[in-house]
Order: sequence, then C-alpha cells, then structure tokens
Amino acid sequence: MMTDIEEAEVKNVQLQIEKHDGDKDEVDFSEAAKKLAEGLLSIYQLPLEQVQTELNEVTSKQQALLGQMQIENEKLQETFDDVKLNEMFQTVKHYQGKLTFMKKEMTSIHERAFKLKKRALKLQQIKQKEALNREQQREQEIRREQELIGKPVMS
Repeated sequence: MMTDIEEAEVKNVQLQIEKHDGDKDEVDFSEAAKKLAEGLLSIYQLPLEQVQTELNEVTSKQQALLGQMQIENEKLQETFDDVKLNEMFQTVKHYQGKLTFMKKEMTSIHERAFKLKKRALKLQQIKQKEALNREQQREQEIRREQELIGKPVMS
C-alpha cells in the first residue's frame, strides 16, 4: 500500500539509522518520526475522511428520520387526546352492544313466534278433527233417530 515515494523515504531513514549506528553516536530520531508520521497520515487520511463523510451522511439521515417519527408520534397523540373522537368511539361501542342485544332478542322472539305458529296450527288441526268427529256423530245420531222412528208400513 505504500507508494514509491514513501518507500524511498523509508529507505532513506533506514540508511541514516544504519549510518548513525555505525558511528555509535547519539541519533536524532525526530526527523525520522516526522517522516513516519507523515507517511502514515498520507496512507490512512483519505479512507478515514471517506468514512467520516459516510458517517456524517448516515447521521443526517437518522436525524431526518427521527424528526419524521416525532411528527407522526405527535399526530397520533393528538388523535388519542381528541375528546370528541373518544366519546364517539364510546358511543359506537355502546350502540354496538345494544345492537347485539337486540339481535339476540329478535332471534329469541322469532323462535318463540315460530313455535307458537306451529302449536296454533296443531291446535287448529285438532279442532277441525273434533268438529269433523262431532259432525259425524250428529249425522249418526240423526240416522239412528230416523231408524228408531220407524218406517211407515204400507198396508
């Protein structure tokens, strides 16, 4: 990853270090440290700046989303706080309960009316049979009476 210039600098520093080691004098590393720091900086500065810009971008997008979420939360809270809306929901719930009760009551009444009609039909049939039986008995009694009265004899 090092460029040719950086490699040349490193070789120069190494040669100076070897020269000074050979003389066994006290070596000043400040120049070498500066050059090494500059080399490291030149290698990593560009990627770090790119990461920094990407992080700034992500942070700004997050802040925008956070703002939108806060606005939506405020709208929802206003809706929940709306007293008239809550009253309307309570009224709807109340009337829904009444409607359910009325449906059950109407079903019950319908069933009872159906049973009563069925019973009335049976009673009507029974009365018709009784009336038919009474009519048949009267006819039989009339025939018996006529038979008892006797026939005039012709002589």
